[in-house]
Amino acid sequence: MHYYAKLAKTVSEHYVKSHQLPLLPLHMPTDLRRQRACFVQIFENPGRRLRAVAGSPLPQRGMLAEEIMSHVITALSSATTRAVRRAELPALVYSIAVLDPLQRISHQDQLEPSAFGLYLNSDQGKSALLLPRRPGIETPQDQIATALRESGINHRQEAVAMYRFAVTYYE
Repeated sequence: MHYYAKLAKTVSEHYVKSHQLPLLPLHMPTDLRRQRACFVQIFENPGRRLRAVAGSPLPQRGMLAEEIMSHVITALSSATTRAVRRAELPALVYSIAVLDPLQRISHQDQLEPSAFGLYLNSDQGKSALLLPRRPGIETPQDQIATALRESGINHRQEAVAMYRFAVTYYE
């Protein structure tokens, strides 16, 4: 298990057992001290069913470690997610998607759903983010249509900015 996933697991277990925020680790690798955006995906085994997800397209904290910790707590506390019980903790698997900086694009030809995620942002404050390699999304058209549908953006009435980004997954 990669140490990003270990951090997510440690935070999850501490939070579920104590309902308190854990302290930031004193000793951590240099890359966890860098400022990076990420998403935390929590899966349930068997079957690797997505249990919870949280993240942001831009860094919200000073260090990646803080991003991971914050997103784990957000994922576990989401109103749309059934509360995780202690007994479930051993069956959970953590995937950390670390995002490269967003690159503004002007055309769907600059997308490749297997290589790049998509972030849409409208002038009305609506947004959507799709990570790369999402099941069921094969083409740039699929990727854009899904993001528009999930965000509620009406591209005929709202100005929309498109960004792509690469992701490195750690489990």
